[in-house]
Amino acid sequence: VKKKNPSLNQDVVLPSVEDIQALYGSEPRIVGLEQCEAFRAAVPPERRLMGPAGLFNSATNLLNKLLKLNCVNRARKQKPEYSRFIPTGMALQVPWGKHNPITWRLHHEAQLGGVVAGQQVPQTDVLPIVMIKDPITWMSSLCRHPYSARFRHRHLCPNLVPDEKDKGKRPGDKTINVIVRFATKHYGSDPLPGPTNKTFVDYDTILDFWSIWYKQYLDADFPRLMIRFEDLLFHAEETITEVCECGGGTMNSVFRYVEDSAKGQKGPHAGSAGFLASLITYGNRTLRMNETLTTHADVEYFRKHVDQDLMNIFSYSSL
Repeated sequence: VKKKNPSLNQDVVLPSVEDIQALYGSEPRIVGLEQCEAFRAAVPPERRLMGPAGLFNSATNLLNKLLKLNCVNRARKQKPEYSRFIPTGMALQVPWGKHNPITWRLHHEAQLGGVVAGQQVPQTDVLPIVMIKDPITWMSSLCRHPYSARFRHRHLCPNLVPDEKDKGKRPGDKTINVIVRFATKHYGSDPLPGPTNKTFVDYDTILDFWSIWYKQYLDADFPRLMIRFEDLLFHAEETITEVCECGGGTMNSVFRYVEDSAKGQKGPHAGSAGFLASLITYGNRTLRMNETLTTHADVEYFRKHVDQDLMNIFSYSSL
C-alpha cells in the first residue's frame, strides 16, 4: 500500500498485512483483563483512575493521549470533589512514576502525578496500564534516546556482548552493562531527597533491563493491564476500548488517533517518530529480524537471556 507523505512530498510504502501479522499476530495481546472486575469492585466509580507505566521509549505518552482523546470516567466528572483534579480519570502516569520499577508503588510519589492540585493521588485507586514493546525494536529505540540509561554504545548499538572495538573488554567476554537512574523513593511526609540523591540500578545488558523490569509487572499481585505498543499502531481502537472498559470508563462516540509524535519534539524527545513513520518502521520485518542485532554474539545472547515468558505471552517472535 502506498500513502502520500506530506512532509516529504512523495509516496511511501506501508508494510503489508502479512508482514505485520508475521511479526505480531492478527489481534491484540492484552494481559490482565481477568482482573478488571476485581479492580472495579474494589474502587468506587468516581475514584477510579488509569495511568500509563512502561520503560523509556515504550509509548507511554501515546497511550496517555489516546486515553484522554477517547475515554472518560463519567462518574468522576460528575463529582466536584474528584472532578477538580484528573477530571477524565486518565492520569498522566501512575503516581509512583511510570518508568520506575513496580517496587516503587506505595513507596514513592512522582513529582508529576504523585500529588495533583495539592491532593495526594491514592495509588490503590489507579489501574496501571503497562506499555510493553518488542525488545528488539525497543533496544534500537533506546540507542537513539537513552534517557536515564547509561551504557557503552558508540560504535555499535544495540550491543549486548563486547566485540573487538570495546576497549578494556575481551570480545565475547561478559556483557555491556547498563546503569539506569531512577527517582529516589519519597512518599507522603518523608523528607524530600536532595538534588544529588540519586538511585542507580545496574543491569547486565539493556536486554536484561527490559526482561527484569517487565517480568516484575507480569508477576504483580494487584490488578494491572499490560498492552503492546504495536497494538496501538495496528489495533488502536480495539485496544483502547478494552482498556477503557476495564477501568470503568466510557468510550467517546468517534475514535480519534494521534498522528504526530505523542512526545513532542523538544529536549530528549527530539526526533521521535509520528504515526506514519512508526507504521513503516515497526511493520518492517526485515529491519526487525536481520538489521537490528548484527553480530552473532549478540544474537546468541538474546536467544539465551531474553525472558521467554514475556516473548511467548506477547507473541514476540525470537531471532
